[in-house]
Amino acid sequence: MPIQRRNSDWVHYRVEFSLTREDEVDLHFGQRGPHQDYWEVMAEVRVMVENALIKAQRNRRPYVLFIHGWSTSRPGRTTARSEVRQFMHSPAATPYIERNGCIQDEAVFLAKVRRHEGGLSTPDRGAAADVRAPAEIDREAT
Repeated sequence: MPIQRRNSDWVHYRVEFSLTREDEVDLHFGQRGPHQDYWEVMAEVRVMVENALIKAQRNRRPYVLFIHGWSTSRPGRTTARSEVRQFMHSPAATPYIERNGCIQDEAVFLAKVRRHEGGLSTPDRGAAADVRAPAEIDREAT
C-alpha cells in the first residue's frame, strides 16, 4: 500500500495517533536573516526532516507529524512542503519510514516511523538530533 493521500482536518491526527508535542515538527520558520540564502533554508528542511525521523526511531516513537503548510512550489522556488514530500518519496527515507502507514495531507505529512528491533540501523547523527528551525538555532547561538 503506498502513502495515503488525504485532505482533512489534520489536527485530529494528534488524538488519532496519540501524538505528543515532541512528535511534531513545525516547519514554519518565519522571518529569515537577510544574508541567509533561500536554498540553504530549503536544504536545512531536508536535514531537519531526516533528523526528526532518526530521533523518533531512537525514542521508539511511532509517528512524526511534519507541519509544512499549504504553500505550493512554483517554477524557481521550492517550499518546505515540497522538500518534505520529495524526501518521503525518496529512497533516502526508506530506513526511517513505513510508507504504507504514512499520510500525505494538504498542510502536513504524518510519517509512520520504521521500528528496528534489537538496535537501530540508522546513521549516527549525534545523540540529540536538532530538529529546531534554523532561525531558532541561530538566535540561541548569539
